[in-house]
Amino acid sequence: MATVASPEKPMDKPDCENPEKAMDDKKADGPDLKPDSSSSSYSRSDKGKKGCCCTRCCKRIGNRFRNCWKGTKGGAKELKDMAREAKGLGRNWAKRSCTVEAVKRTFPIIKWLPKYRLKHFQGDLIAGLTVGLTVIPQGLAYAKVAGLSPEYGLYSAFIGCFVYMLLGTSKDITFGPTAIMSLLTGQFAHPGYMKNSKDPTYAILLSLFSGIIQLAMGIFHVGFIVDYISHPVINSFTTAAAVTIAWGQIKSWFGFTDVPSDFLSQVYWNFKKLPDTKLWDFLMGLICIIVLYGMKKSRSIKWGSLKSRPKRIFKYIIWLATTARNAIVVVLASVASSLFISHGMKPFSLTGTIPPGLPPFRPPKLTMTHNGTNGTETIGTLQLLTDIGPGLAIVPILGLVETIAIGKAFARKYGYTIHSNQELLAVGAANIVGSFVGAYPVTGSFSRTAVNAQSGVMTPAGGIWTAALVLLSLAFLTPLFYYIPTSALAAVIIMAVLDMIDFALLLKLWRVKKIDLIPWIVTFVCSLCIGIEYGIIIGVGVSLLFLLYPWAAPTFQINFVQITDDADHDTVVITLNQGLVFPGIERFKDKVYAKALSEDHSKSVVLDFSYIANADFTAVEGMHQLLEDFAKRKRKLVVCNLRPEILDTFTRAKLKHFQHTPTVDDAISLLKAEHEDAVKKAEADRETMIVPLDTPDIERCTIYNNDSDNEDKTDDEDKTDDEALDKNYIVAQF
Repeated sequence: MATVASPEKPMDKPDCENPEKAMDDKKADGPDLKPDSSSSSYSRSDKGKKGCCCTRCCKRIGNRFRNCWKGTKGGAKELKDMAREAKGLGRNWAKRSCTVEAVKRTFPIIKWLPKYRLKHFQGDLIAGLTVGLTVIPQGLAYAKVAGLSPEYGLYSAFIGCFVYMLLGTSKDITFGPTAIMSLLTGQFAHPGYMKNSKDPTYAILLSLFSGIIQLAMGIFHVGFIVDYISHPVINSFTTAAAVTIAWGQIKSWFGFTDVPSDFLSQVYWNFKKLPDTKLWDFLMGLICIIVLYGMKKSRSIKWGSLKSRPKRIFKYIIWLATTARNAIVVVLASVASSLFISHGMKPFSLTGTIPPGLPPFRPPKLTMTHNGTNGTETIGTLQLLTDIGPGLAIVPILGLVETIAIGKAFARKYGYTIHSNQELLAVGAANIVGSFVGAYPVTGSFSRTAVNAQSGVMTPAGGIWTAALVLLSLAFLTPLFYYIPTSALAAVIIMAVLDMIDFALLLKLWRVKKIDLIPWIVTFVCSLCIGIEYGIIIGVGVSLLFLLYPWAAPTFQINFVQITDDADHDTVVITLNQGLVFPGIERFKDKVYAKALSEDHSKSVVLDFSYIANADFTAVEGMHQLLEDFAKRKRKLVVCNLRPEILDTFTRAKLKHFQHTPTVDDAISLLKAEHEDAVKKAEADRETMIVPLDTPDIERCTIYNNDSDNEDKTDDEDKTDDEALDKNYIVAQF
């Protein structure tokens, strides 16, 4: 006989009401919790044991709170005990958090700094200076993508290097302005009434709150959110962003002015303004693109065996020149423009004057003044955040996606590990501190991280030299930035983002799983047509719909089992192949009703939940309705193969008529046994009555019409029977 979980059976008392029992329950509940000698709270004693005392304490506190809510005896005492439990929980958490190991996890520099040697210093110095030569021209260029003055790109390029050295877990990652972050900043940090303004208030505020959100995500370990953004959506968004950025630089390359910022308008106006092309800007940009492309291709030259020292030196010079190609091209273009100016000519559009010196370290402004139609208006913090809108969610998450994706890629390549939540703390702290020096949101840069790794970086300390070079340029070189042609910066950006365009994934998706083409196409089209900020939201939404559809439309396996000779008593075995959660509950109920409780006939049902990993409250309510409907039709519903945690959920709900067995065979045996018991009970409860001879189905009854049937009857009963038989009535048992 199968075991049945009776809903009416009282549950064991919670541990909080039986502390002695809880103390003896070590094996079931994890580490031992012993009363602390100094108070009645509990402290952890886990010598040689595994588990988490916080989980145990939280359960105990929850049980006590539930008892107090229900108004059980000793409510005040329960509240006091609950407060003591919470105090002990906090004390235990503080003890675990304030340890040497916890500090080392939070500040990884403590682990590698004592092992720092001269060879590390040499590798970090060369790599840091090489990355610095790359980030300076990129920072100047990316600031224009963000809609800010060029100096803000340099402000964003140095502070993240210092922060990541303290908190980062990857030796290769370099923080700073990137194409994606610059584009998103340009979208969210310039609301409608400030489209053409270069005021940095919104961008700096976006950096501050993005950092706060990322830091909170790291503290509460919710970095798993990025796992819900599928690879096709990220790839499509990156490709669309690269196309948008590259096309947006056409106006600087060709020397156009007054071109709108949205993609479709840029396409129209760039073609419309082709007759207004400035020839010198176009030629400068074209030459820079050709030189950059040629230097990039020269890195793939196979030199073969280089035994002589001069050849090795020459190879290293070529490698260094191609790595710092952006800086070389910008310097050469600046020299060319300065020569023209020295001869009284100004054929190129120039970057212009950049404020010299280092940025002041001060808190970001939380309000700003704006000259509106009604005069000068003060915009408060709440309004500023409202204007940024969805950027407060999109920018932090995509910043996290970029950093973790880059970190994991290089960690796999060079054989070390990174910690996602620690990376969240690092990027969050970098953005918060960056907002104090006028930086806009930063994240890990793939191109500069690759340069850093190839240059032989040994530790995160390489970022010190990158930051130092940026600070030196801000302190002494800003007057020279005046001569940089904008077309040269446009060429740097275009060549940097071309590597981000990846249409090859479409062919892979077509071969592997065509349905994944839909979120890719939707993300790409919406990013270009509606806006890059909305494209990623819509793409994630479509991707989540594909993820949730199997839960909303679960599949079933239906089998019929005959438990009696009567066809009306066969049983339906229904196996659910997806989770028992709210999107699919109605479909699940409809399937059960259609197979077992139709208007023409009804059957008992065995629900096989072998593949069910979780069940929510809606599932419990759905099961309650099914059990009630089966009881009304006098049929059985038996559940089998439930996991312990799901069985506990249903048991605590105290569902009437709920039955559970370990296997399907046990459920069938249970139904057979209950059917046999019902038949025997019906036989025992058959009723003797006097009925007319023409009663329907009278031949199926037991008829008393002779003396042997009436041996135990009294004289009065015999007389009644005789009178009934004389009047064409009969004594029968139904």
